[in-house]
Amino acid sequence: MSEISTAEKYSQPEVVTCWQNLSKQGLQKCEQEMISRYFPATGRLLDVGCGAGRAVLALNQAGYTVSGIDLSLPMLLAGRALSAEAQFSAANLLALPFANNAFTAVFMFFGALQHIPGRARRRQAMAELARVTQPGGRLILGLDNLAPALSCYVYWLLEKVCRPARASGSNHARQPSAADATLWSRETRRVHPLVWHARGLARTLRWRTWPGWVDLARQFYPNGAEPGDAQVAQFSLQSTPGLVYYHLYRADEVAADAANAGWRLLGHHSGTELNENRLYPSYIRRQDKQQFFAFEK
Repeated sequence: MSEISTAEKYSQPEVVTCWQNLSKQGLQKCEQEMISRYFPATGRLLDVGCGAGRAVLALNQAGYTVSGIDLSLPMLLAGRALSAEAQFSAANLLALPFANNAFTAVFMFFGALQHIPGRARRRQAMAELARVTQPGGRLILGLDNLAPALSCYVYWLLEKVCRPARASGSNHARQPSAADATLWSRETRRVHPLVWHARGLARTLRWRTWPGWVDLARQFYPNGAEPGDAQVAQFSLQSTPGLVYYHLYRADEVAADAANAGWRLLGHHSGTELNENRLYPSYIRRQDKQQFFAFEK
């Protein structure tokens, strides 16, 4: 499969239609939790990599004033088809068309930052986000690992077996699974549970185990790629033609790049933790599929 640009991938009709449909569903529980914990009740927000406006539309309804930017014109047109009043514009994250201190807070769900090749350029993007944010303003980053690590599956399995026993005699019911609250849930995709979990395990082996071996080899045989660099085809419910650059971040790498741009870390959570209102051990949190970071300027 050939490599294509990020703008080309997110302009494919199947991808645009998928994200336009998802925009009608609003925010995930994990995203709502990050907004409520770290953003002020009102203010001017910037959604970077807004796609078809899923978060823009939801937060406008919640009382915020939100501007959305994206590289893909078809995505922006899809968002405008859902709301003519929403503020959408085409822009590059490396050179944002906004004045200094223009926003109360900025956010990025589903990893637009991960499409930028080269650590120096990703740090430049972090600095641009800081430039357009007011002093004391906040940044939320949602980054995608594409699949949880095997250790996450083992931990969750043990929790499923042991937690009911520990909770026996308690009046508190177990929280619903994160799969019930995400855009990519089994229910959304209408897949049999056995197929769903087999697919998840295969993705873990593909996206968490194999890249680890590749990064290990890169230490001895550098080929110009950085640890975490990958090529991915799926940015909708189904894979579409063309591979796109995607950087799989490590948690300490995110914190270091943000600090380099003047951001102070406030919180790090996994999507599953936020969906289930629980706290995981650090080694599980850092290896979950969705990672959320909150920073202050």
